[in-house]
Amino acid sequence: MRRFLTVLLLAASPLSFASVAAAESETTAPRLLEVPRLDFTKRVLANGATLYAIRDTGTATVSINIWYDVGQRDDPPGRGGFAHLFEHLMFKTTRNLPGGVLEAVNAMGGNSNASTLFDYTDYYITAPANQLEGMLWLEGERMRNLVIDEKSFHSERDVVKEELRQRILSKPYGRILYMLLPAFTFDGHPYARPIGGTIADLDQAKLADVQAFHEAYYRPDNAVFVVSGNFDPAKLDVWADRYLGSIPRPDRAIPRDPAKGRPVVARTIDAYAPNVPLPAVAFAWRAPFAADADAAGIDLIEAVLTRGAASRLRRYLVDEKGVASEITSYNLPARDGHAFALVVTLAEGREIADADAALGAEIARLRDTPLAAEELDAVKNGLFGDALARRETARGRAYELGGGAALTSDPGLADARLDAIRRMTPAAVQRVAKKWLDDGKRVTLRYRDESQRPPGYAGDASPDVSKMGPTIPPASQPPVAIASEGAREARPEPAEAVPSALPTLAERRLTNGLRVVVAQSSKVPLASVRLVIDGGDAADPAGQAGRGDIAAALALKGAGGRSAERIASEIAALGGTIGAGSDADATVFSVNAPTANIEAAARILADVATRPDFAADALDGVRSQQLSAIAVATKQPMQTALRALPAALFGKAPYGAVPTATSLGAVTQDDVAAAQRETWIPNAATLIVTGALTPDAAFALAERSFGSWKAGKAPTATPRGTVSTSPHVVAVDMPGVAQAAVIVALPTAGRRDADWPSLRIANAALGGGFQGWLTQEIRVKRGLTYGAGSLLDSRRDAAYLMAVTQTKTASANEVVGLILDQIGRFGREPVDAGRAGERATYLANGLSGQNERAAGLADYLVTLISSGAALDTLAAERSPLAPSPERIAAAIEAHLRADQATIVVAGDSKQWVGALRERFPTLELVDIDGKSLP
Repeated sequence: MRRFLTVLLLAASPLSFASVAAAESETTAPRLLEVPRLDFTKRVLANGATLYAIRDTGTATVSINIWYDVGQRDDPPGRGGFAHLFEHLMFKTTRNLPGGVLEAVNAMGGNSNASTLFDYTDYYITAPANQLEGMLWLEGERMRNLVIDEKSFHSERDVVKEELRQRILSKPYGRILYMLLPAFTFDGHPYARPIGGTIADLDQAKLADVQAFHEAYYRPDNAVFVVSGNFDPAKLDVWADRYLGSIPRPDRAIPRDPAKGRPVVARTIDAYAPNVPLPAVAFAWRAPFAADADAAGIDLIEAVLTRGAASRLRRYLVDEKGVASEITSYNLPARDGHAFALVVTLAEGREIADADAALGAEIARLRDTPLAAEELDAVKNGLFGDALARRETARGRAYELGGGAALTSDPGLADARLDAIRRMTPAAVQRVAKKWLDDGKRVTLRYRDESQRPPGYAGDASPDVSKMGPTIPPASQPPVAIASEGAREARPEPAEAVPSALPTLAERRLTNGLRVVVAQSSKVPLASVRLVIDGGDAADPAGQAGRGDIAAALALKGAGGRSAERIASEIAALGGTIGAGSDADATVFSVNAPTANIEAAARILADVATRPDFAADALDGVRSQQLSAIAVATKQPMQTALRALPAALFGKAPYGAVPTATSLGAVTQDDVAAAQRETWIPNAATLIVTGALTPDAAFALAERSFGSWKAGKAPTATPRGTVSTSPHVVAVDMPGVAQAAVIVALPTAGRRDADWPSLRIANAALGGGFQGWLTQEIRVKRGLTYGAGSLLDSRRDAAYLMAVTQTKTASANEVVGLILDQIGRFGREPVDAGRAGERATYLANGLSGQNERAAGLADYLVTLISSGAALDTLAAERSPLAPSPERIAAAIEAHLRADQATIVVAGDSKQWVGALRERFPTLELVDIDGKSLP
């Protein structure tokens, strides 16, 4: 799938689920899936901290997850976004960690992140299991010894402001979730405040406010800890008491805002925002409290309406009626029930009234007509399959448990919710729909581009929420300072390492030439299958960029005697997911399912790939959906920059083409059939099977599913493109957008080159995670971005390194210079053995974490197969051993040269293009369609 183009793989059919099941079902409906319950222990420490533990000796990692009972609802008056700001500050320096929390996490070979929701802020660290004592020490350290000073406060406040610009203000539909739904779905409740706060409120914040906030809420009796993974329970108890239980419990009460708000009556809001390519309509209702039994019914209703291609809204609004290009739902966890919202982005040329009527009709049908039993069971299995996938890893199980404990004090909430879903009958779902999705309680948003706002209209202005929130007393304790070097407490040393087992890889060829790669990787009863067919985007004929995307999407519209609806509904009933798309070098078909149902899921996948119908009446719908996706992409700076990059790098070679309205319009049904006939053949394909299946079982599955696929003449190999080594600067003008995207790309060597291991280390040093130079220089030191990083894109015929970030418009030129300076830093500051070893461990542990999931391992193997890399690359890239500093330096000198950079900047150019042109006189200024501008 193209990184910059989301291909909407939506199924279509006007037939009801019941009629399809009665007329076309070949087999008995699958049984409802069983989801193993969470097995845990619980302790309450002496200071009131709650500790849950989930032991899994089959993994080499451990995860610590912490929920603090403080969220957006606890932001003080006039300080919207404070809980979110403090989430960021919790990663800064402490008394004994002058380099900050994330430096310590990286030194342990771990990864960490956090998020803030309405009622809580959650943090996690996942690291090798032998680091558990150090991880517990670290969590105690940042609870009791966090350094909150002007430097940290100001830098992270700037970062949070950039996050708001990136996630909300620069995205066409960002304001719907973050601003409009809270403002108009709630009245008098703290949830009415904008999610993430506002830039104005953040600018008013003072250091003393932050210090008071930390003291009020970051205390042991306000925390829930979940340790999940491979650990010794006795040692865990000792260390938890030592590092967490010893923190004093304050005697002051925790400030709370008890407001529950008032019911909201039906109302319709016309809202406007900049750079909205297609109008949208949203329906929203107040959702049940998290502990309410009806919350399970809302989960089911959301799945009926929006989960996958079989969902009602996708089938009816997108495919049958053609009024929508995208369907989005919001059903976020909240103690007091947040908004349950359905957002319909219109298709090109359709009117809001059409979408409003169609959406309203589907909600009325849900209230008025009970679900067919077959549809309900299929939706249940889809949710049970999702739950199995969430519980595949130690961290996933921790999140399932801790979320319930934080919201309702019930660690079994997730299990109870699944039990309630299992018990739900059609009549029960109908009752929930009637109670909660009442038109008399519905908030309707009609969302359009700012250019359509009537003169003087202000009906979408948010209500005044400045007085909401609890009053927080000033801090009573003196601020913490970084200890002198001799006075610092050292982090505990790691224990003996727990071996990390590589997946067992095996390979065969079927008699038709199909290569089969099997990786038994887990005991969790899940399996993933990927079919990788060589060609992909690079096989699109000149003038038909996007043909492969259309062919892949059309294959899901009907195959092997199954309609689009039947494909989607059968996969859902199996508890699985199915997808198809075109990447730079391959067309990829995918299915994920519980192992009990993988046989049936693989048969469906085989029909989609080998016997697609390519129905003529579905082509226009697929094309329309992809055009809508392009329209949305070209209103977002990063997506626009990514669309401009291929031509800048590869020129007119196959790798340089991107789909446009013209190229998609040129693709006919015959062209799609030709793509399948000429390139979708077993002797040019690889089947990947990962998860719990043994190699013998997986090979047998491949033979039964794909053994009858007839071989064909392999396409003639043609060059797909080489990366330009001439410097090139492209500026894309996007008037009125809130941020600028910056990409700097360099030609480099790919996975099959001997320098690849050294280049991975160099890339990780430059832009890998929080300790990458780009993040440190652009985010940490200057607060110019929410995130900055780099990646290596290795293709069959080319490879490049790409450094990326997004920043406020006025900083675009400065950020270009910072990225180039960090690339040049390799010459001033070679990667030494210590840095190389740390970066190698970071990469190995990150890949190990991805490989814990069957789907994650399958997707990784797809990258190896599509780029032509050997399978033993997995072992090499999982190794924590680094090349020598001399090898790394030589690879950097040979391949990473700033004087060969291709630079793309996309944003409101009037604020930065002049200065950028002074530095790069040959700069090319274009519009979003690539047309030259003066």
